[in-house]
Amino acid sequence: MAVKRVLVVDDDPDIVDYLGFFLGDEGYEVSSAGRSSAALNALDEFEPDAVILDVVPPGKSGLDLLVHIRQHERWSEVPIIVLTGNDAIVQDNGKNYLAGFRLERGADLVLAKPVDRDALIAVLAALTKSRGAKLHEDT
Repeated sequence: MAVKRVLVVDDDPDIVDYLGFFLGDEGYEVSSAGRSSAALNALDEFEPDAVILDVVPPGKSGLDLLVHIRQHERWSEVPIIVLTGNDAIVQDNGKNYLAGFRLERGADLVLAKPVDRDALIAVLAALTKSRGAKLHEDT
């Protein structure tokens, strides 16, 4: 079985280190980008099986980057998990906006920071298994 690759897009080095450490322990190959522009280059160079994306990286917003990835033919099927530390996105007057955010923007899942390690591993495994064949059909 091939090693699954995960691109982490977050400007917080502590988050990048945390995710890189435990994803590496689970057998994932991890690359990171601190800016949206670097993430676009990393998509083509690293060819990830999944992307973990912060909502607010420097440069193009995480939301804009998400839409850009979804519109790109080569990357339209890559699983994308969005992380947010902004409680306003998760809850506003008791209403949960995560479902709408996923539907409108194309994220496979939106998780609040701090992210639960076991939950993230389970989601990554499921998403990369279900979409892995599609991603590598043309390569």
